Amino acid sequence: MSDPNFPLQGETIIFTGSTEPVEAIERVEELGGKAVYLPLIETATRQSELPDFSAYEWLIFTSRNSAEAFCLLHAPVDSKIAAVGEKTAEVLEQNGYSISFMPSIYSADRFIEEFPQVVGEARCLFIKGSLAKNTIASMAMPVDEWVIYETTLNIENAKKLTAMKNAVVLFASPSAVSAYREAGGDWQEIKVAAIGHVTQNAILQNDGHVDFIPEKYTILDALNEIVKGS
Repeated sequence: MSDPNFPLQGETIIFTGSTEPVEAIERVEELGGKAVYLPLIETATRQSELPDFSAYEWLIFTSRNSAEAFCLLHAPVDSKIAAVGEKTAEVLEQNGYSISFMPSIYSADRFIEEFPQVVGEARCLFIKGSLAKNTIASMAMPVDEWVIYETTLNIENAKKLTAMKNAVVLFASPSAVSAYREAGGDWQEIKVAAIGHVTQNAILQNDGHVDFIPEKYTILDALNEIVKGS
């Protein structure tokens, strides 16, 4: 019978995002599990000419990475800011920026449904990574895009992951799924957690299965779902 104080005892949880989830790793260890951080994507800030931020009523961020890269610029802006996700908003707020809009569910799909109803035809700048999908730009309003960082797949780490069995692997983006599959990873001897329905769809489209998906799209909420199912 498992110890209710240590529900993850005997479990290995593998995190694959580009930023080490320190809080989640500590939580896994507190609950008796083993946490492994094996990033499947890497990011690097792109050195490019800055856009004229004053030309935009809104700046849009859909990832923590884009927010962190933007904050390194220390750019004074008068534009309102829209953010998808708690961590994205947290980074911006910690650097002195106020968040004026967040969607009810932390996904780009929900964002494009709700955001236009609030702002109308405002001119926007989507600040993004090189592999970000064009979901935001598909809105029927003027949206320019600016790539602030490059995303690359870490195939070496993905190959290491393919050799790890009997673990719960947490995927936070379609890019991480792509890296895993490119390295020859299959879904036979792992349990799979996905953050967000877009990542879930990427896994299913690659013949995988999803065992855990949180209602709220955060790593800690995904971990809570894993605990419930352990």
